[in-house]
Amino acid sequence: MPISFRFLHSLSTAALLAAALPAPARAQSLPLWEVGLGLGVISVPFYRGADAGRSYAFPIPYLKYRGRYLQVDESGLRGKLFTSDRLLLDISVAAGVPVPETSDGTRAGMPNLHPTLEIGPQLEYRLWRTEHRDAAAWLHLPLRAAFSVAWGEFDDQGWVFAPFIEYETRNGGPRGPWKVGIGAGPLFATRGYHDYFYEVLPGQATTVRPEYHADGGYSGSRITFTAQKRYGDWWIGAFARLDNLNGAVFEDSPLVRENYYYAAGLAVSRLLATSRETVEVAANTGSAGRE
Repeated sequence: MPISFRFLHSLSTAALLAAALPAPARAQSLPLWEVGLGLGVISVPFYRGADAGRSYAFPIPYLKYRGRYLQVDESGLRGKLFTSDRLLLDISVAAGVPVPETSDGTRAGMPNLHPTLEIGPQLEYRLWRTEHRDAAAWLHLPLRAAFSVAWGEFDDQGWVFAPFIEYETRNGGPRGPWKVGIGAGPLFATRGYHDYFYEVLPGQATTVRPEYHADGGYSGSRITFTAQKRYGDWWIGAFARLDNLNGAVFEDSPLVRENYYYAAGLAVSRLLATSRETVEVAANTGSAGRE
């Protein structure tokens, strides 16, 4: 389901405004951990290249942990390597929605596809950061194993490598104005991963849907916009994503009907509990500073 270009323009404008504001660095005491719960909604096609999709609503946990060597926040879980703040190790996680069996359309007569889960390490390297640590550019190198999930069973579906460069800006402290990120990069995956979505077996072939077997390799490119803000005990976040499948090794699959993949989502969470123990945190750290 396509996202509005007005929405993309709003996120881009927010990024420019946030980057233009000065932000002096200072330290403040914050809880070691914070826990909350909320609700998220997302609108996505069934798979990249599909011409149909749906919207979903689901619970959203909110967790922050500000340990010395381990941090957890809206950007994920990460650890500091070799006492260097330029090189970090994350856990990268992604997921795909189930694809239902239908009696008509592109996949008519083909079995449903179970939802997918991707998980693996992500190495991050800081390419640049402002003097006040309120904006930075990062190189992300995530490598994820992919699984289809059905009733607690995990079937191996190959590997995904999705390197990207991300610019993040945040003016003020953790409770300050909007934090905005813009990231872009290519995607690559193994043949098994591509076959899970785009393969047409001999028994599934028709006059308008020929037999097809995908190759491994280039999977297209992606650009993602994110924005988030903390309002007292409330947290709100949003994202918009555009994938370009032109040139992908599976582009000629009969199951690819759209060369552009649009996705958008919104989440709201409320803080429920915090630790009594506090830690000193620089006001302009967070995803931009990665301290």
